[in-house]
Amino acid sequence: MLRTLYNGMSGLAAQMQRMDVTANNLANINTTGFKRQSVNFKELLRQRLASQGLPVLEAEATPPTQGSGTGVSGTTRRFTQGVVTYTGRNLDLAIEGNGFFRVVREDGEVFYTRDGGFHVDENGRIVNSKGYALIEEELPESYNRLTVDESGRITCEDAGGKVLEIGQIELALFPRPEGLMAVGDNLFGQTGESGEPVVVAPGEEAAGRIMQCYLENSNVDLVEEMQLLIESQRVFQLNAKSITTADQMWNIANNLQK
Repeated sequence: MLRTLYNGMSGLAAQMQRMDVTANNLANINTTGFKRQSVNFKELLRQRLASQGLPVLEAEATPPTQGSGTGVSGTTRRFTQGVVTYTGRNLDLAIEGNGFFRVVREDGEVFYTRDGGFHVDENGRIVNSKGYALIEEELPESYNRLTVDESGRITCEDAGGKVLEIGQIELALFPRPEGLMAVGDNLFGQTGESGEPVVVAPGEEAAGRIMQCYLENSNVDLVEEMQLLIESQRVFQLNAKSITTADQMWNIANNLQK
């Protein structure tokens, strides 16, 4: 009876975590460059059966084990391509394919993102919403027709109409991007699980191309997330029902009279 309660409790806890992840996916359905997460489950081993009374069990054989309950083994981030939407802003950049933008904080720490919403700060640097620089070079004070081609080359015209080459956007490729650590603000940090990044120009070594005046939407599918939410709710209800049933049976057993 107690094992039934523990099994139901573990199921409730696991489905609560799954619903939290699904709700977070839904909350970020309009977040630029957001990548959805999925939950992985594992069987819990709580009991080793005694060998007494079990047939055809050799004296030195390992007693059989029995799973009892479930748990969350981890969450996996899915880096599939999101839908690319035209915005018309010349510093809205989308990556079509693999790779991440590299942005550098003032202290030199590097972060990675799929959010291509950039702007020019007061110093003429191309930065993201947090002020982290996309490239080291600065734009001239008076410039026109800022252009970013598919290979990441940035050019513009100065006040006299002369075409200037400003810099080169590079993309980072990771052996295991699912190992990146989310640090908030649409940014990821490198970890040991993600591996060392390979920094290349867009279009090289399987890196995607850059699309100017476009942004990549999240890869969250509303229908899929709603289906997972309903499924989690039903499993949660079944686990709660198993706890209620065990409690009722326990109550009957406790009130038996001779």
